[in-house]
Amino acid sequence: MGGSRQREHKASCGQGPSSAAATSSNQAKSWDSWSDSEDEFFECLSDQEDTESLRSERGPDSGKGKAEGRLHPYNDLTLLNSMEPLYVPVTQEPAPMTEDQLEEQSEVLAKLGTSAEGSHLRARMQSACLVSDMESFKAANPGCVLEDFVRWYSPRDYEEKYEVDEKGNKVLTGELSARMKIPGNMWAEAWEISRVTPARRQRRLFDDTKEAEKILHYLTMQKPGDLARHLLPCLLHAALLKLQQEESVEKIPSVEKNIQQAITQANLLLHSGSYDYKKLEDFINQLVVMETVITRARSLKDKFAVDKGEPGEATEELKKFVSSLLEEPEVVVTGAGQGLTGRIIHRLFLNAQRAALLVPGDDDLEPERKKAGESGKTSDFPSPAGREIILRTYVPRPAPYSKALPQRLFCVLMKEEFRLAGAFSSDTSFF
Repeated sequence: MGGSRQREHKASCGQGPSSAAATSSNQAKSWDSWSDSEDEFFECLSDQEDTESLRSERGPDSGKGKAEGRLHPYNDLTLLNSMEPLYVPVTQEPAPMTEDQLEEQSEVLAKLGTSAEGSHLRARMQSACLVSDMESFKAANPGCVLEDFVRWYSPRDYEEKYEVDEKGNKVLTGELSARMKIPGNMWAEAWEISRVTPARRQRRLFDDTKEAEKILHYLTMQKPGDLARHLLPCLLHAALLKLQQEESVEKIPSVEKNIQQAITQANLLLHSGSYDYKKLEDFINQLVVMETVITRARSLKDKFAVDKGEPGEATEELKKFVSSLLEEPEVVVTGAGQGLTGRIIHRLFLNAQRAALLVPGDDDLEPERKKAGESGKTSDFPSPAGREIILRTYVPRPAPYSKALPQRLFCVLMKEEFRLAGAFSSDTSFF
């Protein structure tokens, strides 16, 4: 006990070099060895004494009046209570917030109600950034007042005017606006509670470590269904971007129009608090339909060799035909079976028949089988599902001397049924 008291007394006498050497030597020790050592109290006391002696040398008021965190002078303005320039302080960046955080904050603020106490609490919750800026301003401009801060932060709330002094000279004066003079004003209260603290020594408005821990904890507690729900807007956004990219290559008017409508619809569906999954399912089906149309366009262009032929009338004809197939319910084949389009369609049907019946083409037959007279020929088209017959004529009705008008009779014969449909017209001028 006597030895430890002697060491404590020596430390309090301010033997700095010996204590520093002891500190550096003990840093190599493990924390377990320090816990059982009688020198633990000695080291802590010496550090504390050094800190207190340093503070006593500086004095309690040594930090007052010293400007910190200045960025640059503000528009040649000076402080109202002195001729010192007014400096723009270094401030903290506002804390970023996600959409769900904004919605959560809005709900909390709305629940506070419209009472005086609720309004005051709401103002206090929203004033964290304001207080931080006030503290930075006080640190950068020692001796400033609220009016100085308002001149920089909200110039509209500081009203300047010219007055005539006792000597008849015009003097520029100013005062706070009416809303700043209201009793219990949030700005005045925030100015009173704010301290002289530069931004680098303030508590961070956005603690990235704390927020990251919150996010990780939130993700840990999520179920697979919840994660899928959170990823849904990103996935739909990526799907729309991909459709736009693919459509810009194919240039299909109907798909382009549908994509613009889908973007508007997605904004309405995804910005609501709770998703309507039935509407989202219908929306996804619309995207599938657009994707199918783009795929069909590429397939038709490849089958009709639209992009492989040389530019000319034939290629333009094929492009128009493919576009009509995608946009219109019925398409006219120019030249029927003898035209370019008709021959391509005939070849497509022939290849489909051979693939369905596993019949090799003439080029695929072995030479021995060709000499024997075998051939890979098959019917060019599949067996028809039905036969359509259309009769058109002009007949005067209802009397022989009536005007001849068009008449039409449609008949379809299928394997197990037939249908008739007639369209008849009559002259009603004199009947």
